[in-house]
Amino acid sequence: MDFQYEPGRLWHETAGKIDAEIRFPAINDGKTWSIDETRVDPDLRGQGIAGQMLAEVVERAKAAGVTLKPVCSYARMQFFKNSNYQALQYKD
Repeated sequence: MDFQYEPGRLWHETAGKIDAEIRFPAINDGKTWSIDETRVDPDLRGQGIAGQMLAEVVERAKAAGVTLKPVCSYARMQFFKNSNYQALQYKD
């Protein structure tokens, strides 16, 4: 799935309606992105879309040289399970 990007936000839309979105504003003087919200329309759940969005955010964070702070429950769960994600995790 192709996502649209702007700093702090990645999303997908169909026919002008946003049906998947992840928000990750910069914190810590821009050195960290805080993954605050992951949302997928109920009709699209179970297709791995949230995981695709998170994976793209992780790749963008690597390229930008920033750490990630998983705040929303979905991101926290995925970071707990994935050691590659943990390597980028911001430590308070």
